[in-house]
This record gives sequence, C-alpha cells and structure tokens, in this order.
Amino acid sequence: MRLIVGIVVLLIFALNSFAQQYNFVNYSVEHGLIQSQINSLCQDNKGYIWIGTLGGVSKFDGKHFKNYSTKEGLINNQVNAIFMDKSNKIWFGSLGGVSVYNGKKFETLTFKPELSSYFVLSITQDQNGAIWLSTDGGGIVKYSNGEFSYYTVSLENIESNYVRHIFCDKQNNKWLSTKKGIYLLTAKNQIKDTVQNINASQVFLDKNKTIWCSTFGDGVLKITKKAVTKITTEHNGLVNNHIRSFIPKKDGSFWFVSKSGITKLVNNQTQNFSVKDGLIANNIKCILEDSEGNIFMGSDGGGLIKFTNEKFVSYTKSDSLISNTIMSITEDQKGALWFSSYGNGVCKLENNRFTYFTEEDGLGNNTVWCSLVDKQNNVWFGTSTGFSVYNGKKIISYDSKHGLNANKVYALSQDNDENIWIGSKEGLSVLYLKKDSLYNFTAEYQLPTNIRSIDIENKTTIWLSSSEGLFKFNPEKKQYIKYTTENGLTDNSVMCLIKDQKKTIWVGTKNGLAYFENDKFITVPIANDYPSNNINFLELDLNNDLWIGTNNGLYQLKNLNKENITPSSFVRYSNLDGLKSLECNQNAAFIDSKNNLWFGTNSGLTKHAIKKETELFFLPKINLKEIRLFFEPQNWEKYTKEFDENNLPKNLILPYNKNHLTFDFDGIYHKSPDKVRFKFKLTGFDDDWQPITTANFVTYSNIPAGEYTFELIASVDLENWTTPIQFNVTIKPPFWFTWWFYLLVFIALAGITWLIMELRIKALKKEQATQLIIDQAKMLSLEQQALNASLNRHFIFNSLNSIQYYINRQDKISANKYLTSFAKLVRKNLDSSLENEVDIDEEIERIELYLKLEQMRFQEKFDYKIECSDNIRNNSIKIPSMLLQPYIENSIWHGILPSENHGNILVKIIKVDNKLIITITDNGVGIETSLKEKKDKKQLHVSKGMELTKGRINLINRITSKKCFIKGPYQIYDVNKKVAGTEVSITIKLTN
Repeated sequence: MRLIVGIVVLLIFALNSFAQQYNFVNYSVEHGLIQSQINSLCQDNKGYIWIGTLGGVSKFDGKHFKNYSTKEGLINNQVNAIFMDKSNKIWFGSLGGVSVYNGKKFETLTFKPELSSYFVLSITQDQNGAIWLSTDGGGIVKYSNGEFSYYTVSLENIESNYVRHIFCDKQNNKWLSTKKGIYLLTAKNQIKDTVQNINASQVFLDKNKTIWCSTFGDGVLKITKKAVTKITTEHNGLVNNHIRSFIPKKDGSFWFVSKSGITKLVNNQTQNFSVKDGLIANNIKCILEDSEGNIFMGSDGGGLIKFTNEKFVSYTKSDSLISNTIMSITEDQKGALWFSSYGNGVCKLENNRFTYFTEEDGLGNNTVWCSLVDKQNNVWFGTSTGFSVYNGKKIISYDSKHGLNANKVYALSQDNDENIWIGSKEGLSVLYLKKDSLYNFTAEYQLPTNIRSIDIENKTTIWLSSSEGLFKFNPEKKQYIKYTTENGLTDNSVMCLIKDQKKTIWVGTKNGLAYFENDKFITVPIANDYPSNNINFLELDLNNDLWIGTNNGLYQLKNLNKENITPSSFVRYSNLDGLKSLECNQNAAFIDSKNNLWFGTNSGLTKHAIKKETELFFLPKINLKEIRLFFEPQNWEKYTKEFDENNLPKNLILPYNKNHLTFDFDGIYHKSPDKVRFKFKLTGFDDDWQPITTANFVTYSNIPAGEYTFELIASVDLENWTTPIQFNVTIKPPFWFTWWFYLLVFIALAGITWLIMELRIKALKKEQATQLIIDQAKMLSLEQQALNASLNRHFIFNSLNSIQYYINRQDKISANKYLTSFAKLVRKNLDSSLENEVDIDEEIERIELYLKLEQMRFQEKFDYKIECSDNIRNNSIKIPSMLLQPYIENSIWHGILPSENHGNILVKIIKVDNKLIITITDNGVGIETSLKEKKDKKQLHVSKGMELTKGRINLINRITSKKCFIKGPYQIYDVNKKVAGTEVSITIKLTN
C-alpha cells in the first residue's frame, strides 16, 4: 500500500514538475532547401553553411538558400560528406569520387573504375595538405599532387574497408572508424588495428589525447591509456546507443546525434533533446557547430534544424504550464514566479515546481488579466469579475458585492501609501488598505474606461493608459489632462506605458511607440509594417534596454535614449531566433530579479535570458556577393581578366556610360539573422557612411568619372562594427574628358587661335600700313601747311617791305643783314620741310633767325632770349621740325604787339630725365585781352600754325615712338595776381 501511495505521489509531483521546450528553428524545402534528407554539414570561411542532401547541395546564409546539383557541376546529387580545405576550396564526397568548388565552378575528380560504385563518407586533410577520403567499402583514398592513391584497410575483413569516418591528428596519424573497429594509419602509412569488434561511426582525439568514439550499438566510448569508459542509455541516459555522429563544442561539451534525438554531454552529465523537448525531428544524421557556437543538425526528412541555445525557452501546457495563453506575470519577494492565464487560473513556479490556483481555491475568476505583488508580499490578481488577493495562505476575492463598480480588472498598481489602484473596463477605483475602504471614480470625473495600465508618479500624478488616450490624473484635485492624437499620439488606443530611468514616459499604442516631452508626444517608428507597430507590452531591463512586444515579434531598443532613434535602432527577434510565435499578448511581460524577460504569446510562455556582459560576442561575417550593371548580372571578363576568390572582378575599370552599379552583399549571423545592420559608402562619391540599413543591396547611378572604393561594415548591436570590406572600381571619363583629348583640343584651339591671330595681325599690319600712308600723307600735308604758315604771304610781304625800307634808306648794312637772315630762314624752313625731325640745335637756330627778323621788323618792340641747358646742345637730340615757330609767332602777334609795354619773349629748353621740356613765355596782354580784341576788331593777321602743330603732334604720337604733349597757351599772373602774359609748355619724351 505504501508503495502505491509513493508511486501516486511521484506521479503527481512529475505532473506538476517544471519542464520546458527549447526552441529549434527548422528550415526545409518550403524555405528553399534543395532536399530534406541531410547527410552532411560544413561551414566555410565566409560563414555560409553547406548542406549535403540526397538531392543536391544547398548553401545557406541564415535566411536564404542557394542550390547546386549536377546541373551546376556536381558529380552526383547524393552528397554524403562536405569539407573545406586549407585553401578554402569546398570538397563534396559523392558516388565514385568528389567535386571540388573553388568559388567559381566545380571540378570533378573520379576514382578508378574499381571504386566507381562506392560512396565517399567523410573527407579530411592531413598536416601535409593531402586530402583523405573514406568510402563505404573501398577503403580510403588519398589525393595529393593531382593524383589518387588507394589504401585497403584489411584484406581479410571486408567490412573493415567500410570506413564511416576518418580523423587526422596533429601527428598526422589517420584514425579510421569502420564497421569492425578503429584502425590507425600512421604517418608512415602503416595500418594498425587499435580497437576491435565495435561498429564505429566516428573518432575524435581531444587535447588530452583521450579517444572519443561513437558506435552503432555500444553508445559512446571514452578511451584513455588507463581505461575504456562506456556512455550508454542504460548507465548514463544516452538518448540512443546507436550514435551516428558527434561534435566536440568549443565550450567543452559533446553533442551526439541518433535516430532518437540528441544528447548533450557536459561533465559526464547528459541532457537529451527530442520532439517532446521542442526538437523538430528525432532522426538526426549529422551535426555542426558554427563559428558563433550555434548548433546545426541535419535530419533524415525533417530538413535543417538550428538550435538557438537557451536564450529563448518556451513553456506550454505539455510542460505543466497552466495554460498556453498567459496574460500576466509577476514575481514575489521570495523569488517565486506567478503566471496568470486566460480561462485556466493562476500557477506559481517555485523550486522548479508548479502550484495551481483556480476558482475552486477562491480565485474570483479563472480569467486573470493582471497581477501585482504588494509591499507585504501579497499577490493581487485582476480578473473578469473583480480582483483577488493571495496572502500566502488563502485567496480573498472582491467584486461588485464589495462596492467595486467594475468586472474586468485590467491593471493594478500600489502607491507609496500602500493604496491599491485598480484600472478596469468601467474606469478607475482605489482601495485604501489602511482604511479598508474602496472608492470608485464615477462618470462625473470623466476619466477613461478600459484602463490598461497605471503608473503612479507621485501623490498628484497618476498616468492612465486606455482606449481613449493617455490621461494624466491628479487624485487630490480630481482633475486630469487628456492626451490624444492631437498631442502627437499615433493612435488613441494606448495599450501600455512605462517610465524610464530619466522619468520619461513611454507609451505603446496600436500604431506605434511614443515618448512624452514638452507636453506632447514624439512618435518613434519601429518598422514600416503595421503589426510591428501594434505594441502589446513595454518592459525595461536592468541594462536600460527597452523590450517591446508586438504582433510581429519582440523588439529591443538598446541603451534607451531618445536621440536619433530610427527603425534601424531596433533589434528584432523572430522565429529565426527561436520564438515559437510572433504575436505577443497584451501587457503579459515581466523582467524578473535575474534579468530574464518573461512574456506570453499565443503559443505559450517564453523566457528570454538577456545577454550578460561576460558572454562571448560575435560579429557578423560580411560578403560582397555580386556586382550588377544596370541591375543585371554581368560577365565581367570583357572588362577585366582578374577575379578574386568570390569570383568578383579585381581592378574593375568601366567606360563612362557603364556607371550604374548595384552592390549585392550579405551579413551572416546565424544566431539571429534579422539583427544584422549595414552601413556603406562609396569613397570618392559619398562624404560619409550612409544611414544604417537592413537592405542587402545598394545602387549607385550616374557615377561620375573617377576612382572609387565601395566599403561595407555590419553590426548586430549597433555598437560593435566589422572591419570594412572593400571593392575598387574606376569609371573612365568619356574621351572628351581625357587628357589626350584635352591636349588635342588645346592644340587645335591653339592652332586656330594662332591662325586667327596671324590673320588678324596681317590685317592689322595692312590696316596700319594703309593708315601709315594716310598719316604720312597727312603729315606731309600738315608739314606743307606748316611751311606755308611759317612762310605765309604776310610774313614774306612784310619781310620784303622791311628790306625795301632799308634799301630806300640807303642802309645797305641793315638791308643786307635782313636779307641774309631772311634768306637763311627761308632756306632752313625749306630744309626742315623735307625732314620729320631735326636736331634741336638747328631748330634753335631757325627760331632765333625768326625772332631776329621780327625784332628788326618791329624796331625793337620786344626782346627775346633763348635759354638752353648745357646737356642739350651738341647732343644730337631730335625734335619734330618747325614745332616752335607757331607759338613764338602767337606770342609776338597776340601778346607783345597789342601791348603798350616793351615786350619780352623767353624760350627755355631743359632736359629732365628722358623728357625735353620747352616753355615759351611772353609778357604780353594775356589770353583774355587778346580774345577780346579779336572779337572787337577784324584781325589782319590770322595764324593757323598752332592748330597745324597740334594736328602734327597727334600724328607724330600715332605713327612714331616719340611722344609729344602740349600744355597751353595759358595765361600767367604776377604776385599781385595781375595778368603777366602767356606761356605754353611742350614736353617731348625722348627715346634711347
């Protein structure tokens, strides 16, 4: 009888004991896998998982599959072994040989005809670089220096030539797992029989030189020099004694696979995984640990399975959870967790055992919407008929019979005065525990209904989220402020709210996340789709990360900060990370004292072990997959002959009109593929990194000519980023932008310019020659006129009268003197008319003759004086001929003769630097008096000499290098500012 009771107690305890389901992610044909029966797995250096099946090979990047078959070059579609060698080539073992993939194409290597019917079962590489292959009856094969060598394990025992696995140790020994035991092929190619009479499936030597051997029938053997230890189903709980394969993980654990599931061995303790623990299929054929520590398994018909470790663990009714629909979670002061359900009551998890509470135990209703642990460690539950409280011994329930004006209670919160605030479908109530009284805020307060969450800030501020918006309520003044879409909310239905460490209020609505600032709400978009913005819960963990439950998975906003939040700032967790369901339940979330996030979904309860800082962190592996031109794949061989290991062109140089490039890339992070974020830039085109994105391609159009480097980095936490990968490309300029075209254009323009200039110069020379002829003709005309002016008829007539006068007086000396001077002056004038320029001495002599004749004629009416600097005479200085006489004549006739006073004429010639300055000064009546007399009476003497001289000077300045400037005549004054005569100044610029 006691035995029966004991068994019953054990059964009850087992039924109520805590179990859990681990999250395994499944990928099969519907996800793109080429075939669901998987024989082999391998990860390459780029992070891709290669999957060998009965129907071909798939390459997996964490999200997508790329498939290969005999069409692409495989020797056979059944691939039993995959291996990456030291040169990063991928070897595929199949029927009668292997296929080798170099990143561009497959190369087929076939066995000799005698082994053409044998399959390759495993592949490895020795310390010398030789490839070793094991077969299913043909022994082992070595490939080195382009040739196969064949080895028979045993001639006596044919089954020994069925080698399932080959392992090469550091001493270059090859350990062979056969149907008849373990054989050792030494570095000297000697075969030794090591362990007999076991059906070995795989061998491994650990760092302590302990031999681990999996078998068919004997479980796992652990062989040391001292003993052989068996790990079996009977003695150690091994999942099955027929072990197909195993891996030693980097963390020291061993994982064994069989037809019945998986066994994890740590410190001689086993943990089994099968369908009842969440495994997709029990029949597992191969297993792989990737570079991040994730476990991949190949099943026989169930496709590829990924184990996401214990970050996400699920619990359902099959694990003794009270219900698959958990609506609320809390933790009491003793560390016990309370899970409230829809329709099935409440369960308490303590010491790995569940205790259940329902209406039969006093719970007001089995549908529980919310829960709360108060300061006295009482547990409160909001139900569909009021609220209940568990005091550690029993449950007490309150409903409308106790004064509550509500049925469905959705929210509970306790203030500093230990009052319990109750949010319900009907509105707000408060239970004053110390007074043992209940108060309902009736409709007259106009507070909202359907209150989903309550946050008590202080005695005067309580925040209420509801289907009518967010309310800020002052319970002392019984006043509220209502916030809706008019204040920045994207939706009036506010499902949840939380206060961060900086006291900022964050709210989740049916259409987005928002925070409260400056009396309005700022919306923060999570994603572009509606389900991701339909927020069901908000929780803040001990690392200050905000966790957001939505209808499209779980989101994490790391290091909660209001600044610069974009959709890329959020990290999403989905089915690829191990979530059983993407749809989170409303306000069904809790961060426990161990910083675990518990939340309810429509498929049960999930626990997420939030990352600790001490945990290993891995960066994604990034690969540039393809470069497309105008969105189309290209055969780049027409642009370059160099290609890298990814079959991408090296030193790519494109013409100017091939400037529309698309870069396809991926970031491989198998642990959580959706977390990968990219930043990129085209150096030479972009000034800085472009904004963070989840897109795995980028297009640059209309790229100008130049040299560019495409750079790509990736991250999963937006804090740590990979080293950039780079791709160089050069866009050549069009020929009209090349240096040689510039040179040709320059030469052509220079030639055209030269031709134009030559033609212009010739035209100008012709014009100048013509103008010179015209100017010279004018000069001759002016000189002739100047000569005429110097020998005008009045002067000649008056001179001859003067000579006649002296003759009539019998003054032969004076007549002779006058006649001689007159003749000499006429001769000099005639001589000067033949030259454009004369020596200054000759010009002085000529004007002196003229002054002397005029002085004799007008009977000493005036005196004259010619002053010339010593550095002028006898210095061969030339000046324009007949230049001075018109101005001297002007002084005599218009200055001296009209004056009643004795006249004086001063001709002063000086040289200053390279200038010759000639001034002619008289003490006549001045210009104003002269002009007045000209106006009053008819002039007998009209001189055109000065006008002719000015015309000649203008022509001289144009056609010669000698420059002349005339200033005056102008009137001069004495110290008393009275008219003192007239002066003219002639400046001649001398040439060397």
